[in-house]
Amino acid sequence: MNEDGTVLEQMEKLGDVFVTLRAELAQTMMGFRELQELETGSVIRLPRPTGENIDVYAEDVLVGWGEVLPMEGLMNVRLADLRDAILPGLQEPAESAGQRAETEGEKHDAR
Repeated sequence: MNEDGTVLEQMEKLGDVFVTLRAELAQTMMGFRELQELETGSVIRLPRPTGENIDVYAEDVLVGWGEVLPMEGLMNVRLADLRDAILPGLQEPAESAGQRAETEGEKHDAR
């Protein structure tokens, strides 16, 4: 059995592993004095513009972006885009990646 088959089989075994997902709107910093002055109704300004997608993390790894949707009285996130990340150890050898880039460039030129 080749190495890729072994890695894929091992990854399939992870199907029952639970991962913490987090949808993050934005982060900001404030002084402790400002924090102490917060009360019900206070507004915290965030640096992210309105209408922009929020970040979606699996554990501490950014996996994509989504938009907040209210459904059935709950806040939900619809995934708008998934990050195209390659897992360590599954990366192609440098020659293959270079050849693929050339092929993709040729496809782009043909359009």
